[in-house]
Amino acid sequence: MSDWHTHVFTSTYAADVSGVCSVLYELGGMTVLHDPSGCNSTYTTHDEPRWYDTKSLMFVTGLDEMAAVMGDDSIVIKDVVKAAADLKPCFITLCGASIPHIIGFDYRGVARIIEEKTKIPVLPVSTDGLKSYISGVGLASREWICRFADTEISIRAHSLNLLGVTPIDFTDQAHVEELKKSVTPEGYTVNACFAMGDSFEKEIGIYAGAVNVVPTSAGRIPARFMQSTRNIPYVEGVPIGSYMSEKIQKAIQNSEVDGKNRKAYDKLDMDGNVLVIGEEIYACSMATAVNHTAYAEKNNLKATPFWPDVNEGLNEDELIQRINSAKIVIGDPLFHSIIHNKFTYMVDLPHEGYSGRIYHKNVPFFASSNFDIEERLRERK
Repeated sequence: MSDWHTHVFTSTYAADVSGVCSVLYELGGMTVLHDPSGCNSTYTTHDEPRWYDTKSLMFVTGLDEMAAVMGDDSIVIKDVVKAAADLKPCFITLCGASIPHIIGFDYRGVARIIEEKTKIPVLPVSTDGLKSYISGVGLASREWICRFADTEISIRAHSLNLLGVTPIDFTDQAHVEELKKSVTPEGYTVNACFAMGDSFEKEIGIYAGAVNVVPTSAGRIPARFMQSTRNIPYVEGVPIGSYMSEKIQKAIQNSEVDGKNRKAYDKLDMDGNVLVIGEEIYACSMATAVNHTAYAEKNNLKATPFWPDVNEGLNEDELIQRINSAKIVIGDPLFHSIIHNKFTYMVDLPHEGYSGRIYHKNVPFFASSNFDIEERLRERK
């Protein structure tokens, strides 16, 4: 059983409910967050950069104490049915935060009742508000693909899908377009990007992709599901600079030929003097990119990845110790507050899953073959 720790000096990563809302934001559905309303406001005000510019149907149930104590699901059913009649979404997603989890809310059962009453497909995603966005993105993606994707469509040679792509990791559409360009080998096309920049209708054809690219661990659940249903291989990695871009492109070509899954990043030691903090696949890809620079070789630097949101039993004291024992830390600017060693330098690379929209305008095009990590290392603070 995992230990629980209080964090005094550090932030937390976006929760699983934010991941559900984020990955389905552009697909024309209505996402119902079963919660008193705190998690909904956290998502809209901190985790979602599209909120003020792009419309999406987000519905919070306003769960109150009496409904929670009595376990009265009729209220949420009635409210969702009414909202669906008014707004007419093409599908409904039902997720929730910690209180429904504590009282044992039956997501699948309630979803079935709502679907019977509205005749609109309802996706139950059993979140609890206690896990990171990675879990929410993955579970919601799998549920959507399972329900709507065309499994009979023919696979198109030399085509790829991107899975688990949301602004929580990749900021905005401009960053996603750079990501697409940098992972796609010559002669290949992007079949679908789940789920930024594509429509509901486009995503239905996701099984036409010959290889799935997983640039964030949020894409692992749908990638494994699609492999189990259609035997589509997947490649993990983020194209941070030309070295990683070339490795990913080569891995995609090889995986299409032999059907094997691949990790485009190196197998890394855990005792490096450069600590890369962030989501796992990003951290591993960034560490690989750093280790293959002339700057790292010249200055005897060795990068190691660290993803605090998924390490079981991680406590804040351990995080502070790891950061202050490193020579260079690559991570979100909020980590500056816990650097007490004057010999530890920081390379600022904001992550919206950690600091929200605070540094939104300062996020560089890191998922790009043109990104120069050597330049960033020289600019350390």
